[in-house]
Amino acid sequence: MRALAAAASSPLRALLPLLCPNLPPPIPRPRTRVLRHMAAELGLDMRPDGYVRVRDLLRLNLQSFANVPLKCHTVDEIREAVRRDNKQRFSLLEEDGELLIRANQGHTVTTVTSESLLKPILSADEVSVCVHGTYRKKLGLILQSGLNRMARLHVHFSSGLPSDGEVISGMRQSVNVLIHLDVRKALQDGMKLYISDNNVILTEGFDGVVPVKYFEKIETWPGRALIPFER
Repeated sequence: MRALAAAASSPLRALLPLLCPNLPPPIPRPRTRVLRHMAAELGLDMRPDGYVRVRDLLRLNLQSFANVPLKCHTVDEIREAVRRDNKQRFSLLEEDGELLIRANQGHTVTTVTSESLLKPILSADEVSVCVHGTYRKKLGLILQSGLNRMARLHVHFSSGLPSDGEVISGMRQSVNVLIHLDVRKALQDGMKLYISDNNVILTEGFDGVVPVKYFEKIETWPGRALIPFER
């Protein structure tokens, strides 16, 4: 707790106006790209579960999402920013008086392992909806080669539809095509599925790809008209 208390101490707060005279009233969140993609190049000591020390993050010569230098913020302000994030992009963990932070999903950093970062899905009964949102202009390529994780560690699926109030992350609101995954068939064939702390369903697929034969159905959104395809 000593490190946390020191970071949030009143002398430091008193210096903030001098260090950062243009600091805006809102508490900004860290940039997700730092925790998802840039740990190695920035020298952050990232664990297999994606966590880094908040104090190491605050030492970086970078700006927050609100374009404020990270050094201008305290540990408690980072804690509050995580609490306020409506997409729940981050998780916090306190160990031995040290506050740690991670992005919940979306990593390209190979230090992170699926088993350490995520909870495995072992049964199709655990998943009522597993849907990937995309766009009509991309559907032709997807039907040729499947869903590719690209540079990321996982292909992302949402655990609900875009109109569901409980859907927080995993899909852009602007998508116009929904690809539903046949979770039961995928699990039966040995595909590993996971769920993140903010309820995004993730998979490495097979060699980074979810083949078309595991698509249960494809439909337009929001019209929900079925789109025929060959498995």
